[in-house]
Formats: sequence, C-alpha cells, structure tokens
Amino acid sequence: MNNNYIRYLVAASLILGSGCFPKMVVYEGVRIPAGQAVTQINEQAQQRSAANDTESAIRLYASIQNVDPGSDAAAAGLMKAGDMAAGIKSYAQAVSYYQTVRSSYPGTDYAADAGIGIGVIDMRGEKYTEAVDTLKPIVSETGGNRKGRVYFLMGESLYRMGRYPDAFDALARSFELLTADREQALAKLFLEKIAHENLTGSDLRQLLTNNDYNLYENSLLRLKLAQDLFVSDNYSDALNLVNTIIESGVASPGLMNDATSLKNKILAITQVNMNAIGCILPLSGDFAPYGKQVLDGVEQALGIFSTTTSPYTLYVMDSKGIPELAVHEAEQLVKDDHVAAIIGPLLSSTAQEVAYKMQAYNVPLLYLNQKPEIAKVGDYIFQNSLTPRDQTRAIVHYAMQHLGVKAFAVLYPESAYGEDMMREFVQQVLQGGGTVTGLEGYDPAETDFKVQIKQLVGTYYLDLRKADIKKLPPDQKDKPPPIIDFSAIFIPDYYEKVAMIAPQLLYYDVTNVQLLGGNGWSGPGLIQMGGRYVDGGIYTDGFFTQSTDPATKAFTASYEASYHQEPTILSALGFDSANILALALQHASSRAAVKNALLSIRDFHGVSGIISYNGSTVPVKKLYLLQVHGKKTVELSY
Repeated sequence: MNNNYIRYLVAASLILGSGCFPKMVVYEGVRIPAGQAVTQINEQAQQRSAANDTESAIRLYASIQNVDPGSDAAAAGLMKAGDMAAGIKSYAQAVSYYQTVRSSYPGTDYAADAGIGIGVIDMRGEKYTEAVDTLKPIVSETGGNRKGRVYFLMGESLYRMGRYPDAFDALARSFELLTADREQALAKLFLEKIAHENLTGSDLRQLLTNNDYNLYENSLLRLKLAQDLFVSDNYSDALNLVNTIIESGVASPGLMNDATSLKNKILAITQVNMNAIGCILPLSGDFAPYGKQVLDGVEQALGIFSTTTSPYTLYVMDSKGIPELAVHEAEQLVKDDHVAAIIGPLLSSTAQEVAYKMQAYNVPLLYLNQKPEIAKVGDYIFQNSLTPRDQTRAIVHYAMQHLGVKAFAVLYPESAYGEDMMREFVQQVLQGGGTVTGLEGYDPAETDFKVQIKQLVGTYYLDLRKADIKKLPPDQKDKPPPIIDFSAIFIPDYYEKVAMIAPQLLYYDVTNVQLLGGNGWSGPGLIQMGGRYVDGGIYTDGFFTQSTDPATKAFTASYEASYHQEPTILSALGFDSANILALALQHASSRAAVKNALLSIRDFHGVSGIISYNGSTVPVKKLYLLQVHGKKTVELSY
C-alpha cells in the first residue's frame, strides 16, 4: 500500500471524526440532519404557540432533547418549555424542565438561567428562603448582567424576609452589574427604600465598615446615617459624613442635593450667635398695629432705648401676615443671621407654618397667639399668650375657692372666642367639682337677650313648670319668679355686650348673682356703659396698667416714657417673651440649651402674669384678677 493512499485514509478518518459531516437522526420516519429536525420542531412549536396550543408547544420544545441530546438546541428547547410552563402557572412542570437543564448542562449559561427560573417560581410562591438557597450558588456560575439579575432577585427575596442589611448588600452588588437602565433604576429604588426606611444606625455602620461598595452605595448609606445623627442632635458627626459625600463628587444629582440640603441645615443650626434674637411680626398690612405693640414691648425689654448697651442684637422681620413670607423670613433669620431663638409670629396661620420649619431646624420659637395645638409641632415650639385655659382656670379657682361658688351658668356669644372660653370654663368647673346648671348661646350681633336669660332661669318654657305654677299665689301665676339655681354667671364677651346684658339680667329678676368674665371685659367702656349694673363683676386679664405690682409699674412707666402711650396686653407679651428668652440665653451655649432652659422656667414674674413652663412648651400662667368697684377697676389678690 503506497504512502499516498495511507495519507488519504488518515485524512478521511480525521474529517469524519471532526464532525464535518452533519449528524443524522430519524425524525417522523425520515433520516435527516439533526439541525434540520430541530428547525422543523421549532417551527411546529411556534405554530402551536401562535394557535394558543401552549401545552403542545411545550412538549415540542422539550422533545428537542430526544432528537439532539446534549446540544445547545436541546438546552434552549428545555428552557423555552420551562419558561412557557411558568407562563401558564404550571410551576411544577416548569421546575422539572429547569432542573433537567441544571443537571444536564452544568456550568453553562443555560444552567444559570434555569436556576434563575426556579428561584423566580419560589418567589412567586413566597418561598423566599428557598429562592435564596437556589439563587446563591448561581452567583459563582455566571457573570455580567446575568449575575446582576441573580443578585437582584436575592436582594428582593431577602427584603421580603425582613433581612434588610443582607438585602441591601445583594442589591448593591446587582446595581453595579446590571446594564439595562430600567433594571438599574429598579435596583436603585430598592436601595433607597431600604436605606431610608429599614436600616438601623447599627446596620448602616456595619454595612459601611464591612463591605467594598462603590461610591453611590457608600454615599447613600452615609447620607442616611447623617440624617439619623442630625435628628439625634449629633451635628458634628453628621456634618463630617455629608462633607465626605459632597467631596466625593458622587454622580447622583438627587443624592448630592440631599447631602447639600442637610449640610445647610446643620450649618444653620451649628453656626449660632447666642446674642442674636429674631422677631417675626406683621408690621404692615391689616394687623400692623398689633405687631407694632408686640415689637414695642420686645424692644423695651431688650433696652433698645436704654442708655446701657444691650448684649443682644434684635433682627426684625415683617411677615405682613403672609405665612409663606413668614417662613422665608424665619429661614433667613436662621441661615443668614444665625439667631439663637425667635419671637413670633403673632397670627395663628403664620405661626403654624413657621413652627414646622423651626422645629425641623431645632430653633426655639416663642409664638404669641392663643392656639396651644401649635406647640404640639415639637419640643422647640413654645407658646406665650393669653389663653382661654389660663383665664378660665383663674376665674373658676377664685370663684370656687374664695367666693364659695359651686353652681354656675354660662351666657356666651356663638363666636370662636366665646365658644372657646365657654368650653374651657365648663371643663374647669367640672374638674373643680362644681356644676353648670345653665348654658345658653346667642348670636354675636344680638342686642336683646330676653330669650336666653329666660331660658336660663326657667321663665321661657312655662309649660314645663305647670305643677310648680299651680302652687304659686294668684298674683304670681302669670309671671312666675325665676329659678336661679346658680350663684355666678360667666359671660365671655367684650365689654360692649356685657354692658347690655347686665341690666337685662336685673330686668328679668336675675339678682344676687356674681358676674364673671374674661379679658374681653377690659376697657374703660365697661364702667362707662355698664355703670352700676356691672359693679362687683370680676374678670381676668393678662395685663393691668394700674397694677400695684412693682415690676408692672416699672414697665408701664418706662413704656410710657418711650412711646408716649400706655402699654397693651400685646406689649406686655412682647416684653415678657424677650425677657424669658434673655433669661434662657444667659448660660446657654446652643439652641438645644436654650430650649432646655425654657422648659425649666418656673414662676417667672412677668408683667403679663407669673409664668411657668414646668417641662411643657405650653405655660401655666397666674393672671390678673380684676373687679369693678364703683367707678374704677381694682386688682384682687389670690
């Protein structure tokens, strides 16, 4: 045999052994190349699927393994069968196909995809532990975007299990591997949700210490930890963290904006001039006269007109009574002027909005209106005002403890002021063990109080007194006497109405009853208009220019010298607020210390009463009790 023939036989055997000739299979009774058979099966499966015969399509795809076992086409057919079975919720069948791929094609991308399919089915069945156990080994089997998806599914499962640090870790790794914008965005949303809502301070520190995350994830963790430290008043460590984020230049505008915003808040709080006091009042517009009265009192307290230099600088803002403007000005006082605390606002609408902002900045705010609920915004929001509660507490206590009154009636205007005073009065009486035997409201525009007075004393609905009237002498049957089952009547209205009501009470035979009122009675018109009918009436107020109290006398004299007019209750509140802050600022080195000093104030002898916060942001006040005595008003001691 010649050598050329031998070479030919060897070459032919090599060609045959190398697979250059197609693999032949018998398909539907015909011997054809395996690739051709696979093509026919795929076409038939697609036709069945298009005809909604999903189960036949699944069987066809799976049958490729029988035609060409061990090939990529077989693995792809099993994956297609598994995916379609999962699509019709035939999960057991899908898992069977996926498991076949896992066992028959280990180490391939098909095996990784099959594992992902099994993990997704476990997740759909809320078998999150099983899902994590299935997905975890796949991490080492694959890479790139597919590996990112495995980490994402693990992260979601761990999140559902409540294992938030592990979930963050898995999602952080997925975020760095995923390439599709939509998948990255979803991973980012999950990371932000977990960081902001689910991780404790300990979790945040552990993740930062023990992992090698990229810039974004580290910055996200640092920002949340800084926010937590800010809330707990640890401004120094919080500032260090946000500075690290800002200096890193992380390519996330939202995160960078949040870090910069937090830094500004921290600086606004930490850069404080402890001798600077802010003041926000309506100094123009409809409420300007009231704001000016408060400001005059504040300036008087801080010695603006004194020859002695005041240690305090006062920064004054005109809110014009506009909430949005007041908030902007409050921020300016904090960020630009670095005030230690703020007096005002005066109006409830502006005070409410400013209170939220100052609580967020941890800046003490001493607001000046009657709504105690504003103080509930937080522990930096303090009230200093003449409230219905303080007024009624004083008048009820005096009536019950000093006059021996146990039964009361209330005749009140159906206005916000009247109804607030009525409710507080009734509550104080009941808490003190007394009774309210009559309660009648009237239209604030009313001038004839016949109906309300008769209803109080049982002379309006006479049908209800038939049995009682039968026992009366004949000359009284047509006009039965009033039933006065109360010793005092509380009228929380302004002096003009009180001067109308008092003589009508006498006209309808309501006599020997103590008249009680609130600060609305104050004014020279009460005596001028009411005359002898209001004589002996007792009311409460937050300020009394004729007081014999030395502090009040000194304030009134100095105020008149400065402004050439008598101070008002608003002037007194401004004066006391400034003095209260000055007291709190004496030994304070931070706004938090000012807040704590305010909370500890007890028995502060102000010109608007004796003021005690006693650990609360709403004070208890001992007010002035005043009585009409002939043609003058006198102060009562109690």
